[in-house]
Amino acid sequence: MKRIKVLIPVIILTALIIILVILLNPSKRYEKLSIDEGKWESLQASRQASDDLQLEKIEFNDYSLIIDEGTDTIYYSIVKENQTKYNPNVSFEASDNHAKLVILKDEITDKKVHSDYQFKMMIYNSDEYHIYNLVCTDFPIVNINYDIYGIMPKEKNIDVEVTVFDNMEKSSKRITNSQGVLNILKEEGRKDYKLKLTTNSPGKNERENHLSIFQMDPHNEYLLTQEEELGQKNFKVELFINNEYQGQYSLQQGNKKNDIPGEQEKFAPAGRQ
Repeated sequence: MKRIKVLIPVIILTALIIILVILLNPSKRYEKLSIDEGKWESLQASRQASDDLQLEKIEFNDYSLIIDEGTDTIYYSIVKENQTKYNPNVSFEASDNHAKLVILKDEITDKKVHSDYQFKMMIYNSDEYHIYNLVCTDFPIVNINYDIYGIMPKEKNIDVEVTVFDNMEKSSKRITNSQGVLNILKEEGRKDYKLKLTTNSPGKNERENHLSIFQMDPHNEYLLTQEEELGQKNFKVELFINNEYQGQYSLQQGNKKNDIPGEQEKFAPAGRQ
């Protein structure tokens, strides 16, 4: 009985916290957040543009999107079989808890997704506003992060954290996280990368981490290159390094016998589709 008396206040408190979070930051459908050009211009005219007002997090259909702060661009990888993929549920957190978010009225279509088309989003409060670009893609996303506050990494054996967002149909796991070691392969002014996934055992000894991504057989070595025709199974992905957009790359499993190809081969650059 005592335990029940203790649990009831905890349950009530939890429910109140959830309700408070929803009230402070309600999620809305993309179309509900859309405003016409006249309203958009009116919001700007009555406020000052500010870099201090920033999005800290934004989610479409409960998946966090990557925000490239250097270009103020948000990237949305569309889950193909999701029925609301072109009218997602939108939630966000901003540097100002009172900030609101709107989208310049513009319908998401297949044609725009398959191009470099950029939608416009704005967060604003009573005095300031900040505008973001929104890019939609039907490719998966690979984001590789390293510690920018530590010693500047060299081209070889950079310790990284890897996040893969798999948007493909019938994917059993949308988000995969792993540690890894990154090597940069320079070729005529551009960069290709080879990536080895690792994990730490209970004794903190680094070991290989064999994961299945994009429905491939479990593997731990991958090549990211701008070469399109690789002669084996590969996937086009949107690549980010420390949340900064690098372009579209082809990802393929490494060669176990000769490590990952790249240092011995020439890769021809390929443009965005």
